[in-house]
Amino acid sequence: MMEVSLEGGRVATYEVIGRGAPTLMLPGGPGFASAYMRGTAELFADVFESHLIDPHGSGGSSPPPDPAAYSPEGHARFYEEVRSALGLGPVTVFGHSFGGTTALTYAALFPGSVRRCIAAGAFGMGTEHDKAEGGESAAEMEAMLGRHASASWYPAAKSTWDAWTERILATSDPSEAEAMMAAVLPLYTAHPDRPEVAAGLQEFARHLTADLTALKAWEGGLYQGIDLRPLLGRIEAPTLVVAGELDPICGPAQARPIAGAVKNSTIALIPDCGHMLTEESPRPFKAAVVAWLEGPGRSSPDTIGE
Repeated sequence: MMEVSLEGGRVATYEVIGRGAPTLMLPGGPGFASAYMRGTAELFADVFESHLIDPHGSGGSSPPPDPAAYSPEGHARFYEEVRSALGLGPVTVFGHSFGGTTALTYAALFPGSVRRCIAAGAFGMGTEHDKAEGGESAAEMEAMLGRHASASWYPAAKSTWDAWTERILATSDPSEAEAMMAAVLPLYTAHPDRPEVAAGLQEFARHLTADLTALKAWEGGLYQGIDLRPLLGRIEAPTLVVAGELDPICGPAQARPIAGAVKNSTIALIPDCGHMLTEESPRPFKAAVVAWLEGPGRSSPDTIGE
């Protein structure tokens, strides 16, 4: 990992993978280090020069002075500070899960810094807003989780899933959060028992390191009350919204309102796939992104793959 200095004696740690369009790869969580995106960066190594930056408080990056900065807006400001410190010009922002939410927020807050935005498995509306507007996301979640109800591993995974917020807020041990994430990962996929998917999840879990303060901030109210929609109309960059059709948390019920609120957007739904796009459907995922880059996403002057 490399290190860049920020104001106030803070630092950010990062690595660079691939060649092509300069890109910020934003991990999910919040609270997981940039290695979360290593598999995605490697998948797109011939397309993007991916900068995997540890979020503030994760990996070797300094924590923010205020836990409120663990919001998508706080993360976006941190990444903009790091982009500037690295001397990068306008970039592609590419995030998964909470990282997709942050990518959208970044594109809205810093339009001059963003050439393209790719939000994969992004989360736009919390449980409070979803419930108030009919509960479509909650119903989609229950239907997708129920697909696994007959699996032998399901009771233990679902128990951890259901107690997630309570356990995160109660624990003082980051390794417990990492173990919890590894336990529920099968629920994030459509076909966790396929050998290649199981191997992908195992490799993904091997790189998970958690910042418990960030996770507590998210579970302590940010997750429940988030509503990204008021920001989305400010995005100027061409934007691709990607979701697995069988994603239990950030599926079509989340993706469609996001894409509908962004002026210059394209939506790509990956069939027979859950939340873990890189681990479960790498070829269709990459094909969808590359097809978009060769169409609407090529409105910027980047040369792809060089």
